[in-house]
Amino acid sequence: MRRALSVLPLVFALGCGDDDSAVASNTGGSGGSTASGGSSSGGAGGASGGSAGTSGGGTSGSGGTSSGGAGGGGGGNLCSAAPGDLLAHGTFEEGMSGLAPAGWEVRTPGQPDKCKGSGQPNEHVFLTAGPTGCGGSALAIDARGEWDCYAVQRVSDYNSIQGGATYRISASVRSTGNSVNPAAWFIIGAQWLDGSDVFFGDEKNPKPASSAENDFDWKVVKWDLVAPANAKRILIWLSAHYPGRADIDNVSVVKL
Repeated sequence: MRRALSVLPLVFALGCGDDDSAVASNTGGSGGSTASGGSSSGGAGGASGGSAGTSGGGTSGSGGTSSGGAGGGGGGNLCSAAPGDLLAHGTFEEGMSGLAPAGWEVRTPGQPDKCKGSGQPNEHVFLTAGPTGCGGSALAIDARGEWDCYAVQRVSDYNSIQGGATYRISASVRSTGNSVNPAAWFIIGAQWLDGSDVFFGDEKNPKPASSAENDFDWKVVKWDLVAPANAKRILIWLSAHYPGRADIDNVSVVKL
């Protein structure tokens, strides 16, 4: 039986003004957070930049290693999640559940209220049509000109990740209105959790050669990561960086 995802008060700050990293804050200990659908991290962990360890009594670990086997786009099936998906709820056919799609949660709970100058929460995150020719629903995250206004996340089941194994993260993505910002290439992020639900590492979808490539029609975005030795779960988070919109469907994590 898959453990249900619960919405807990995560305390990540989305790193406004930082082009390339999500920075974790905490309520006790360094970089602490609470994992959804599981136990408290005990006030340790977090992520910053390419990798991060933990302090305040947590478990240390480096971020996963990227594999050269996967490119930034092309190939794959636009219309369905990859076979063997470990994440679930990545097809967005179950509707919205409050401020996030069903099975997901808001990454920074207070953030939507801070962005009302550019639109209500349901104008920043909502369901839209799936990839062209596929039917069904996709998730739209629209920054509406605000920096890191809204992001959602989901954590895989306990012990779903094997340390040292290679995993492919993939999603069907369309990006619009983002070519004006060199940092707007970032749409999909990944972090690891150890056996105590301490978060560490910070991996992002491949960065294109130029900001002009930040806008594109529907394509499969994918890349491979090697799980650190102490990784037990993976967290995937989705965001629209300032100033435009990303439409996302068929998010999956598959062991290779």
